[in-house]
Amino acid sequence: MRLGKNLRSFSRCRSGAQAVEFAIIAPVLFAFIFGVFEVGRLTFEQNRVAAAAAAGARAVSLYGGADTVNITAAINGKLPYQAQISLTDTSLGGQSFKKIDVTYDFDFLIKFSKDWSGVTITATRYAPALS
Repeated sequence: MRLGKNLRSFSRCRSGAQAVEFAIIAPVLFAFIFGVFEVGRLTFEQNRVAAAAAAGARAVSLYGGADTVNITAAINGKLPYQAQISLTDTSLGGQSFKKIDVTYDFDFLIKFSKDWSGVTITATRYAPALS
């Protein structure tokens, strides 16, 4: 008789239910929050790489296609970290262009797996090379 009474009181006791529910939901919630944070960082860095390539195209139109020092300085002014910059001369229909490729290796701050590497962000712009 006493055992049945103890089981009934145990089934009505809700003192630790919230802690158990939080322990079940917390990993999913934190993974979602960190995922949103990382996607925001990735979008921000992608916009910075695109702005750096656009600054390089603007420098081509200001300084001419041959002045690679000022073009590279304009790109590095917008993107002050380790980015790969490629300047290539191209032509189309007798008009010469400067192709600006900016590549940056983005690393995630939060790695959910040890095999998870970063993402390569690339932006390309073309500008008429006025010599």
